[in-house]
This record gives sequence, C-alpha cells and structure tokens, in this order.
Amino acid sequence: MSSIPKFTKKKKGKALIIEGGGMRGSFAGGVLSSMAPNYPPNKFDLIVAVSSGSCSSAYYVTESNPSSEEIERALDIWRKELAGNHLISFWNLFRGKRILDQDYLIDRIFQEKVPIKAEVLKQKKTVPFYIVVSNFKTLEPEYIRATSQNLFPLLRAATSLPIATKGYGLLENSKYTDGGVLDPIPVEAVLSAGYKDITVILTKPMDFRLTPTNPLLGSLAFPKFPEMGKAFIEQRYRRYNRAMEILNDPPKGIRFEIIAPEKTLPAGRMTTNANLLSENVRLGIELGRKVFPK
Repeated sequence: MSSIPKFTKKKKGKALIIEGGGMRGSFAGGVLSSMAPNYPPNKFDLIVAVSSGSCSSAYYVTESNPSSEEIERALDIWRKELAGNHLISFWNLFRGKRILDQDYLIDRIFQEKVPIKAEVLKQKKTVPFYIVVSNFKTLEPEYIRATSQNLFPLLRAATSLPIATKGYGLLENSKYTDGGVLDPIPVEAVLSAGYKDITVILTKPMDFRLTPTNPLLGSLAFPKFPEMGKAFIEQRYRRYNRAMEILNDPPKGIRFEIIAPEKTLPAGRMTTNANLLSENVRLGIELGRKVFPK
C-alpha cells in the first residue's frame, strides 16, 4: 500500500510527478490541461502527485481524451469555484468550519459540481496513480494508489493542510495528512522504484530552496500531534532541498523533463484572488504548450 511499484522491463520507465503547494496547484492544473490533448496519461507508466497537485492530476488521469469544454470546465474550478471566499475564508471559523472548507472541495466540487470520474480507476488500461500522504503513526510519507473506492478519502487526506484544516483525514481508520508535510517532491521514491525518464511539474522556480521550519510553526501546525510537528520541522525542508539537488544534477542514466515557473507565481499557497489564480492557470497553460506542442 505504501510503496511505489517497481519499474519492469516491459514498461517504458516513464513517470510523472506533480508538486502541490495549496493554491499554487492552479499552475500545475494549467500545465496538465495543455498535456491532456497532446500527451495523455497513458504516455506514462506511473503518475505520483502531492497535495493540491493530486486534485488536478485526478482529472488528468480519469479524462484520457477530454473535449475542450471539459478542459475549460476543470480549469474553471481554479479560476472560479475556488476563488473568493468559496474555499478559503476566515469567516468559516464563525460558521463552525475550518479556514479551508474541505467539504466544499471534496464533496461539492469533486463529487457533484465537476465530478471526477473515479470509476475510470477500475479500468486495467488506466495508468497507476499514486497520491502522497504523511502517516501520523509511522511519521513517514506513504505513496498510496488511488482507486475508485478510496479516491475521495485519499484526496481529503492529501489536502489536509496544517492549520487551515483539522489537519488530517482517515484512511482505513488511520490518520494521514498532506504528503507535502514530509515529502513535497517525491523524486527519490520514484527513482528508487527504478524509473529513469521522469517528468516533473513544479509550482516553484528551480532555484527555490526551503529553509528550516520555525519550531513554533511546527507546534501550531499539529498542536495535538507534537511528533508530527517535529517531523514536519526536521524532514520537510531536507527532503525538498535534496529533491531539488537531484533535479538540478541528475544521476547518470536519468532523464528529467522539468516544468517549473520562471519566477514566483502570482497566486501563492492561500491566495483566493480570482485574477491571480487565473494568471497562474494561464502561465501553466503557456508553459505546457511549449513543452508539449501539438
């Protein structure tokens, strides 16, 4: 359940990794929308996504031949449905909710308004799709394959941002949180499984590096789970920076296709401004078209 499937010689050895980053995921959504018509998911043997990157990836994986209308509808989730105070609002605290309303995201958007076709994950031809989450018991990242049965609980766990939500989701009665807490860019996990041709969609520039998390922030992020707060402080920045070192200096025999914004994106982790989110999407579309032309 927790490991990425090993590469076999029968396959091409091609993998796709999608970084998260809260509302920065709108950029990854734009990139994937450009890939969908020209470079569908079955071009890969494996797709691994983190946090908000797993949301756009779920649409990409389950829509192998989307129409232009379907692509625009999915992009409008970022441009319209998640803008303003629909998803993120401090007023939610006065309504008995968390700052980030996961019920709106998972139940209303992903299952009702713009439903993800989870049943496609049952098909043998569907590329294996793994979502990264962080396990509260083991204090390690896990890479769990999305199925038609677990997709929505898995997305809830993957988008359980510290502070903004209650901080965890349940999978088989175990607590998990956002995979970005412990493994923001799972390059090492994919390499260790034997994949050698890896496309990586980042939501931060290539020269970005994480600094150690402030211990106070770690305790605030997981006030009821101090061990996870400690792991968050100690592991996150190390894994992130190690992944970036690998991407900048690939091991022999490894090929990376890296799609990353040239500079800091207009919309950040908690941005709700519709214009800025639309600009993130536009930048992702433009870069995706350059890398994956018709």
